[in-house]
Amino acid sequence: MPEFPLPNFIIFGSMKSGSTSLCNYLNQHPDIFISKKKEPNFFLREKGSQITQNGKTTVYTLDWYKYWFRNATQKAIGEASIAYLSNEKAPARIKSTLPNVKLIAILREPVSRLYSHYLFMVKANQEAHNVDLLKLIETDKKSDSPQRYFERGLYFHYLKNYYEIFDPQNIKIFLFEDFTSNPMKVVKDIFEFLEVDSDFTPVVGAKDAISGIPKNKAIYNFVYKKNWIKKALQPITRALLPNREKRRVLWTKLIEKNLSRPSLDPKTKEILSEMYKPDIIQLQELINRDLSNWLS
Repeated sequence: MPEFPLPNFIIFGSMKSGSTSLCNYLNQHPDIFISKKKEPNFFLREKGSQITQNGKTTVYTLDWYKYWFRNATQKAIGEASIAYLSNEKAPARIKSTLPNVKLIAILREPVSRLYSHYLFMVKANQEAHNVDLLKLIETDKKSDSPQRYFERGLYFHYLKNYYEIFDPQNIKIFLFEDFTSNPMKVVKDIFEFLEVDSDFTPVVGAKDAISGIPKNKAIYNFVYKKNWIKKALQPITRALLPNREKRRVLWTKLIEKNLSRPSLDPKTKEILSEMYKPDIIQLQELINRDLSNWLS
């Protein structure tokens, strides 16, 4: 088997914090390669593990992992498996294979992240709407395939393992509010972190994997899912907007307009905020950022 490269950077968290959009922005840079399989999740398992899904068995060997980078010739080669952040064993596994890898994460205020995660599952018809969120969290913990709604927001608990194992200079943490308020600055900071040309200006603005409840299922399915009408319109939209990212900006805005985001019950929000408070206080010190707005 030909010798393929390994990644030198990983976007490792967090879920529902803009990682898909970030990948699309970074991938526009001529010196950056991100695997087409956005989340290989290789370091969630022991090497050699076998997983069978839909009748297909995957053996997680290093050659399997390298395969996703077979076309990479760029200076910065990466992947984005956001589940690494909240996996206890991932840091040591990553270190043993990629000792000098650079790590990037976007952290979202944990209650907001949890609620966005829940709404995303509602949109995917995997959770019911208007459930008691606190009860859902407890039920989820007992599930055979838990979403880990609450646990994924315990950033300090999981991040401290990365800071203990890796050189902190190789870890770059951003806040979701940084990314949403000034995505270009975050992207340029990452360019510098990856040591690629930071003068390159990508098209930003497309919001991927947006959470919410479709206002109109028919419109949502037309805009979001593949269908023959969209396929027929492709030549026209490509002629009008040759730039793929500009087309994605338009498309994701259409999706967003057809999604409603009901407010989280204030009492539930208050309870969850208190539950996350000890972790947030410790996180402030770890990443050297003022998170008082997360505590208010």
